[in-house]
Amino acid sequence: MKFAKITNTSLFLALCLSFGGIIALLMSFNYLSYSFFRENLRENIIKSNSLNLNTTVANYEKNLVQLKSYLMTYLFKNDTQAVAGTRDRPIDYELFRKVQMELQVTLNNSILYIDNIFYFFKNKQLLIDKNGTRDVETMFSKLYVSPTYNASFWNQEMTRARGFHIYPGETFQEQTSFQHSSHGVLLPVLVKSQFDDQFGLVALLDGTAMYKSFHQPVENGWFYMFDQDGKQLFASSDRSTGSDPAFASLTGQGHMERGDVIYVYQRAQDSGYLYVDIIPVAHISEQIKKLNLVFILFLAAALLLSLIIALFIAKRFQNPLTGLMQAIEQNGQFLLSKQSRIKEFKFLSDKINDLFQVHRSIHRDLDAKNSLLQHYAYISRLKMISANLSDIEMAIDNDRPYRLLLLHLALKDQEQTELNIEPHRAYSLIQELIRLNMTSARPDSLTFQTEQDHILTILFEHPNEPIDTGELLESLRTVLQPEVLYFNFTIGLSPLQLHASQFAATYELAVELVKQRKLNEDIQVFTELAPVPLPMVPTLAQEQELATHLHAGNAAICITLVNKQIEQLHKANAPASHIQAFGKQMIDKTIKAVYAMNLSIPGYEQVRAPYEELKKCYTAERCQLFFERFLTAFGEAVRLKKEAAEADYVITFVKDYVEANYGQDISLEHLAQKLNLTSSYLSAYFKEKTGTNLSEYTNALRMNKAMEMLRNTDLKIQDIAALVGCFTIAPFNRAFKRYTGQTPTEFRRSQQALN
Repeated sequence: MKFAKITNTSLFLALCLSFGGIIALLMSFNYLSYSFFRENLRENIIKSNSLNLNTTVANYEKNLVQLKSYLMTYLFKNDTQAVAGTRDRPIDYELFRKVQMELQVTLNNSILYIDNIFYFFKNKQLLIDKNGTRDVETMFSKLYVSPTYNASFWNQEMTRARGFHIYPGETFQEQTSFQHSSHGVLLPVLVKSQFDDQFGLVALLDGTAMYKSFHQPVENGWFYMFDQDGKQLFASSDRSTGSDPAFASLTGQGHMERGDVIYVYQRAQDSGYLYVDIIPVAHISEQIKKLNLVFILFLAAALLLSLIIALFIAKRFQNPLTGLMQAIEQNGQFLLSKQSRIKEFKFLSDKINDLFQVHRSIHRDLDAKNSLLQHYAYISRLKMISANLSDIEMAIDNDRPYRLLLLHLALKDQEQTELNIEPHRAYSLIQELIRLNMTSARPDSLTFQTEQDHILTILFEHPNEPIDTGELLESLRTVLQPEVLYFNFTIGLSPLQLHASQFAATYELAVELVKQRKLNEDIQVFTELAPVPLPMVPTLAQEQELATHLHAGNAAICITLVNKQIEQLHKANAPASHIQAFGKQMIDKTIKAVYAMNLSIPGYEQVRAPYEELKKCYTAERCQLFFERFLTAFGEAVRLKKEAAEADYVITFVKDYVEANYGQDISLEHLAQKLNLTSSYLSAYFKEKTGTNLSEYTNALRMNKAMEMLRNTDLKIQDIAALVGCFTIAPFNRAFKRYTGQTPTEFRRSQQALN
């Protein structure tokens, strides 16, 4: 400003000249930086790739040391030596099963990048891997197929006196009648005692995964790894190496250039392996050309944009700043909108005037916000959430005596259609109703929602005016009574507390109080925990009797047993949650019987339907009526199933038999014997009529049943496996994944995500 005044230069021109000088300085700096960078680009690329390769070598060497130590330790483990000791004895399948399970745990360790490990018995031509036992020929001709590493190769390698050896990587395939897929590039590793030519461990390293994890690739570049003898262990691509120089004699670390290629290499001191990064020079030259063009365009665009911005800012600064400062110095009084030729000043003056006008309204709004923030602070205290709330003034922190009144409300599903508002709005209206009632009795009380269906009120005790809890609860009952048509209300009132440190524990006590709700639709109030000795329902004898009649389809007897037990619990004054848990247990047993007998219950085709209907039973009578409907429909389904079992035709008989017994062992010979046919004739006949083999049909039916149970029930996976005829979980997991492409756990999670 002084410079402009002395030389009689306008502020606009002074700002333009200042911006022009800054732009010129920045452009000069950018040009010098770019020139220096361009000259040193090639050298920096070589240096950068050398550092990158050095990191890669360190990663590979560290992993190889860990791998060797791990595998040698694994070889001499007690279990491994016990397996090795069975080479001349009959197979101990229990021991083999144990080491197979250990292999599955071992291969979950992704740090070693091991795809699989084989226990190799040369004299028995037998392998143990993570999936079980295989003969050597099957493993390397079907499951792990490669041009070099066949059964003959490994039989020959076992005779060599090697304790630990890594072989060149190759692409392994799985080629079975069910699947053709690639395992990727795997590097075989042999670990054995140097004097033992009959037993050893063969590990397959995931070369591609190691490369991606240990090396940062160069764009359009290649990476190679050679052993001490110059044999190529791994290559990042199938590029031909015929024109590359001989690497066997290279030592230490360095680089070389040949034609349009730069070779950056390093030989590891410990293993003697050679690591090579190949960078095409043509790629670097092309990058420099592109960089030149991009820089020129960027420089021109930056210059043009800078000039435009400089002109715009300089023009905007032509304002009487002194007048604006004098207006602001009015010590917080409202500014008068002065008439001015400068519209920017008039605009700023108006806005500052508006800011002063809204100051009071903001102050009022802050009081409301502080009240809401206090609610959040109390909820954080209840949930044990760590938050920086030290500046919030909370009434409970003054150690005033207080009680907590917790209201649990459940919206009745059968009455939701009569409401013209959304459920969350209905909960909010109940909260406001309670708040108004409580503040009329205790103006300093606080009411807020801790959960959607939990409304908490903090009642502070005054020394000269204690809380009349009887009158307070009666008043609350009167207010809530008209809403009983739409809600079930449960009230828990805590004892008087003296210290804020007991706040969270008191809230937990209030939660336990409302959990004591019984099965009826009245407003229920609890002021203390009253443990109720509950009968053991059902007894073991009753449970066995119920299971027997369920599988027999005797609905009338099942209904009598279940309703009797519900009545017994209700008379024992059991909480509603306990009776609901018993009802869910009965539904679980019925659903298991449904799947075991391959039934479909009319009206309950969706397996979740009975569980949802049970949640709507708020009285013991409704629970009993529900089980009468549900078990009657179940008995009818059993009766229809028995009537439909009388079929005369071969295909119908076979399908019905498989559908009725898919949880058992089903053999072609057994079915043929039942039909008085030969097994070969029945197999050919079934294939001709249905287009599929009996074993494929049986497996498809079992997997579809398993998918249905995973999708629609909460049954455990091992229970589902037993229901579809797989009595151990591992074969079931493998069969399910072959059929669906997912494990049972993955399938259940995907279905839950869709729902």
